[in-house]
Amino acid sequence: MTSWGPVAAGARRNARQTVRAVLYLAGGLPTGLVWLVSCTVLLGIGVATLPLVVGAGLVCAAALSGIPLAAVERSRLRWFSGGETPRGGLRGRLGPAGGGPLTWVGRRLTEPATWRELAYAVVHSALSLAEFVLVLASVVIPASLLTAPLLRLFTPDGRLRVAVFLADSTPQALVLVLCGGVCLALSYVVLTRYAALRARLSAAVLARDADARDRDQERHIGSLVRSRARILDAYDAERRRIERDLHDGAQQRLTGLVMTLGLARLAVADSGPETRELVERAHEQARLTLTELRDLVHGIFPAILADRGLTAALTTLAEEFSLPVTTDLEPGGRPDDAVEAATYFVACEALSNVAKHSGATEARLSLRRTGSRLVLEVYDNGRGGADAEAGSGLTGLADRVAALEGTVHLSSPLGGPTLLHVEIPCAS
Repeated sequence: MTSWGPVAAGARRNARQTVRAVLYLAGGLPTGLVWLVSCTVLLGIGVATLPLVVGAGLVCAAALSGIPLAAVERSRLRWFSGGETPRGGLRGRLGPAGGGPLTWVGRRLTEPATWRELAYAVVHSALSLAEFVLVLASVVIPASLLTAPLLRLFTPDGRLRVAVFLADSTPQALVLVLCGGVCLALSYVVLTRYAALRARLSAAVLARDADARDRDQERHIGSLVRSRARILDAYDAERRRIERDLHDGAQQRLTGLVMTLGLARLAVADSGPETRELVERAHEQARLTLTELRDLVHGIFPAILADRGLTAALTTLAEEFSLPVTTDLEPGGRPDDAVEAATYFVACEALSNVAKHSGATEARLSLRRTGSRLVLEVYDNGRGGADAEAGSGLTGLADRVAALEGTVHLSSPLGGPTLLHVEIPCAS
């Protein structure tokens, strides 16, 4: 029984394929005949009444008659192939969003898919008759040959003719049985191969516009992704330029001003109290302005991120944070600049939200690599209840991460804790 199991399974599979091919090919005749009769009647009456408004409508209906036939054929293709139904051309929608019936008809008449479906209907109506004859012959002839000894008993003179085969005696009838087996095998090969070829050709015609639209959409999406990546790169380059200009220009000059005022404070030590107070006040304001400028430069693009990498920048961020932050940063190769910048600013925004809104007493910052993805997690023991959709600053950073094909997940139940999980693909 074990040795015959695969053979029996193969026989059942072949039988199912044959039955499916027979039903698919034979089922084309009703649809083809219904379309042929309907289109002929519509076209004939429409041409005869063309001077009237109804005639033009009937001619248009005949031109659009390939649409329902194509829809039926797509359903038959889905049943035969066991896959998804190929989509057709642009349908347009009825109603306020897509216009009324006349708008839809006008749109359909200008679509190449409409005329392709009409041409398919013409070819299908012609092929369906030939395919029905092929199926009929492929079924009747082998069945007649296989039952030749039995059929010969019902003939008046004992002579049996099946197509080109003739049997006058019992031995000849047994030979016809062998011929029937050969014809059955040939019928299986012909029907299954032809049905598969017919289905592929039909799918290629009926899904042509949909495939083209899918390819255009993929190209458009790819273009948008590349454009967004270029914008982010330009944005990061501009941040770096501003940080460099402030660091090398205004910040250095302001540092020089603070030093000069410090020397001036020493120089006027023996002057009047008003003069010393003014100089000291100017020195203090310049020092505070320098501190604010350094913080601003650090927020635009920290120099340590460009010089020493993401791990060092996050370590410094955790050390300077107002709350105790535990770090678990796995060192590794430096990712792309855009990935570094996005990861750093997500961490900055997340820790800023922890300080402002969470009421937490401690936080944890972790960074690791999982395969080709960089994983950042920010945890705090605060009150929870954070909502990234409620206008939080995380929304913009989530969009930035999404531009790099990354993901952001926020878990913040009421009562806490809160965990922000970020994954960004990285090439290195």
